[in-house]
Amino acid sequence: MKRVIAMILIGLLVAPPASAGQKPLKTIDWQKAQTLKPGTAIVLTVTGSQPTKVRLLFADEAMLITLKPSAPKLPAEVEQFLLDVGPRWTSIINDRGKYTFEPLRVSQDGIFDRDKKLADLADVVQQTPRASVREIAEPRHSHRRLYILIAVLAALIVGQTGFQPSSTPRE
Repeated sequence: MKRVIAMILIGLLVAPPASAGQKPLKTIDWQKAQTLKPGTAIVLTVTGSQPTKVRLLFADEAMLITLKPSAPKLPAEVEQFLLDVGPRWTSIINDRGKYTFEPLRVSQDGIFDRDKKLADLADVVQQTPRASVREIAEPRHSHRRLYILIAVLAALIVGQTGFQPSSTPRE
């Protein structure tokens, strides 16, 4: 019986998830998008583009501001700083404003740590006008942790049963 359970668990581990290839779970309306916490992962579909998973920085009635998925990797404290900019993003992008929380600074000129430029703003931040947004949705959640748990359970069961696949050919 333990061998059967082990084989079922191993089969589940290598089988693709039932959600593979499906659309995101739930569409988010514009009003709800404006209330999402900075850093929230969303799937953004822009006119003429494929759905892309991005992290929200700020949303108002006119635009979404997100981290670009292709952005260079920044230190965690810099990413947190960008999440904390909030409504100031409108001024930074449109009015040449800036936001500083020493030693970090963000403006149209880029993202800086003291006088050292970490990245160009255009390489990290994406501004999407509301008229260009086709859909905002919740991302489908990964089942990676579940698969790891199944693999660990399978390994434990296989280890306890002493199950070993036969290496001799059948006749």
